[in-house]
Amino acid sequence: MEMRFFSLDNAPRTLPIWQLILDDLGCPPAYRIARTLGVSERTVYRWNHGGYPPRMALLALFWLTRWGHSEVHTRATNDAILAASYVRSLTDRVRELEAELQHVLTLGDTGAANGPLLRAPGHG
Repeated sequence: MEMRFFSLDNAPRTLPIWQLILDDLGCPPAYRIARTLGVSERTVYRWNHGGYPPRMALLALFWLTRWGHSEVHTRATNDAILAASYVRSLTDRVRELEAELQHVLTLGDTGAANGPLLRAPGHG
């Protein structure tokens, strides 16, 4: 199992509309939005007037909203649960393999050429 926590597939597929994002951020003035996004103030006024900024602007501001914070928190929680479950399953598998090895070692000396290797320190 490969655990991949970072991926473009994790980007939100749908985003709130521009005005909802601005409302959630407390309706910041255009100059603050422009400074944050690295665009001109005039561009922000145009977006405010039309209501349709580019997706990259919506995506950038989304992470600052309550929805973005919730998304990050949820993913972090789920990733931690997944990682802990993975560790638990691997630990269980190691115990099973150790028990199996112990059983093989207790079967006795078969005179196999690799017998001394099986009785290395820590293996019985």
